[in-house]
Amino acid sequence: MLPEDKMPEAEVTLRLAIALIENGHVVGDIKTAIDGAQVKTGNTVHFPIVKFLNENGWWSPSQNDRWQAKYSNIKYQASIIVHSSAGEGDLAADLKIGKKLRVESKKGPLKRSKSSQEYPLIREAIGQLVTVEHASPSDLLAVAVPKSEKFDSLAEQWRERPIMKSTGLHIITIGRDNTIHGLSDVGI
Repeated sequence: MLPEDKMPEAEVTLRLAIALIENGHVVGDIKTAIDGAQVKTGNTVHFPIVKFLNENGWWSPSQNDRWQAKYSNIKYQASIIVHSSAGEGDLAADLKIGKKLRVESKKGPLKRSKSSQEYPLIREAIGQLVTVEHASPSDLLAVAVPKSEKFDSLAEQWRERPIMKSTGLHIITIGRDNTIHGLSDVGI
């Protein structure tokens, strides 16, 4: 069961992948990099990745204990490839608009809190994004965070900041209903 008050990083990445495929925005498969520590440490499961994908209609032919796999849905031609290699971003997808989308995702609260975790989470993701090892100047770069009142407010403000605009970086919020906000200027 997913926590009601927060969205784990793996969920942010996978919801974005699912939404991009379901809405017909991609050409080919989407690669998602999920760090093993986001899924499980020792005997503690932090995010039930296989169960999450299965419940959302995505299956791997090699349904064993290994969560790194290629997941398909009979409704779509594109698949979601889940791996744990670093350096490409948390999500890489070839878009129908002719660009490669590279995303760094961050977990976060879904309800407002006094601690304002949202600021450092977005800033950390921006820092990770600009230091991605495998990227080309033509890539569409974005940060993805959970859709919440605070993340939406920050994303809206920061999208309009002069330096953010000049970099071409996007801030995406993704909802538990798989709605994507923050890429409308590129037709998504």
